[in-house]
Amino acid sequence: MSKKNFINLPVKVGEKIETEISDLAYGGDSVAKYKDFTIFIPYGVPGSKVKIKITEIKKDFARGKILEVIKNSLIYKNPECKLFGICGGCDWMNIIYEEQLKFKEKFLKHMLENIASIKNLKPDKIISNAPLYYRNRVQYKVISENNKIKLGFFKARSHEIVGVDECFILKKELNSIASKVCNTINKFKHYISIYDEKKDKGFLRYICIRSNKNGDILLTFVVAKKEIKPWLIKVSDILKEEKAIKGIVVNFNFVKGNKVFGDVEKTIYGKSFITEKIKNIEFKLDSSSFFQVNTYMLEKMIEFIEKNTSQNAKILDLYGGVGALTLPLYNKYREIIVVEVEKNATKKLSEIIKMNNLKNVKVINAKAEDFVEKIIREQKVDDVVLDPPRKGLHPRIISVLNNFNVNKIIYISCNPASFSRDLYKLKDKYIIRKIVPMDQFSQTYHLELMAELQKRTGNNL
Repeated sequence: MSKKNFINLPVKVGEKIETEISDLAYGGDSVAKYKDFTIFIPYGVPGSKVKIKITEIKKDFARGKILEVIKNSLIYKNPECKLFGICGGCDWMNIIYEEQLKFKEKFLKHMLENIASIKNLKPDKIISNAPLYYRNRVQYKVISENNKIKLGFFKARSHEIVGVDECFILKKELNSIASKVCNTINKFKHYISIYDEKKDKGFLRYICIRSNKNGDILLTFVVAKKEIKPWLIKVSDILKEEKAIKGIVVNFNFVKGNKVFGDVEKTIYGKSFITEKIKNIEFKLDSSSFFQVNTYMLEKMIEFIEKNTSQNAKILDLYGGVGALTLPLYNKYREIIVVEVEKNATKKLSEIIKMNNLKNVKVINAKAEDFVEKIIREQKVDDVVLDPPRKGLHPRIISVLNNFNVNKIIYISCNPASFSRDLYKLKDKYIIRKIVPMDQFSQTYHLELMAELQKRTGNNL
């Protein structure tokens, strides 16, 4: 944008102004108006009067940061975390939780009306559970701070790391183990070199912890060289005294960049995995296994699928991962076909199928869009379960679903915008029976969604 185009704008970079926060935006920022010009501001609370500094200007909006809160909103609350606004993990911890839910419902209503052109269907009440201490997995970066090794996360809108003593959205047992890990490795800090991503030098990259519903812990040290240092053995010998820790693993990652896990690892104590039981299925979870980080919400998704799919159906599970959404319902269905592009995920899925002695599950390692037509046409699929990435469904999948005789679609989504776009493209051929929002990631702007779609026929047009 040229300097000439900035002349008539009401603000300029570096200017300090007073304004009132009027709304929240999908993406985490708050919204203010100044002389009818929109300004996006991180960590603002609607109803608060603030003094801000303009940090960036575009043609249609500006960005600013809060310098001072002149008057707090009635929906403001003190954030539990002292690093709120520094660490990039949470967007809304300074907003009363019930008000967070209202804004999420407002986002969904707006997108359904304006993107999906759905105006007459009212979504169900948002499903919520624990607003704090809900995540069952964490991946810490490792830093040196004041001559002490600390575990941390990325700062907001930055590639810098901030050390974290307690994270209020992690399960308490993860915080407890992280504290013990940090104290233990600091006993050997003079032997430990921390990996520098920019220089591609150093040894210790990440420390990852995951838990299951029973509180069992898998601890993983991700290192940049294929060796196990003596200090790692000594640290393991101390930490294995913690009864909750069922396995300690060293993962070797030699690849530059921010990919967390490498392809090779070695177990130095216990097992290389923990298990999570969902209904009657045991899921084997190792260091890198993708699995829902909020177990309560996963169980709600499975309940929704169970309630809204056909008994004895042949189910196609696209973008299926390790089958977390459909395998727990194996005894309801005639057959489950899971399609997943990641080879590592399908390998783990095959192990889970074998471990649980499941006879009616078929695994296809392929891009969903490449095989969906062949599968639906040849296998005579009854219902389809979809859980695509944030960008939503591939156009080819939408085309196939519209052109073939699938009875039911269950659509799970982590992005209201792509979800609404896809519903718009499907709603001429499918009746949208139900939409259920879920607050899977409390204290953030994120919203998980479930929808039930049924094929239009002569009887239900």
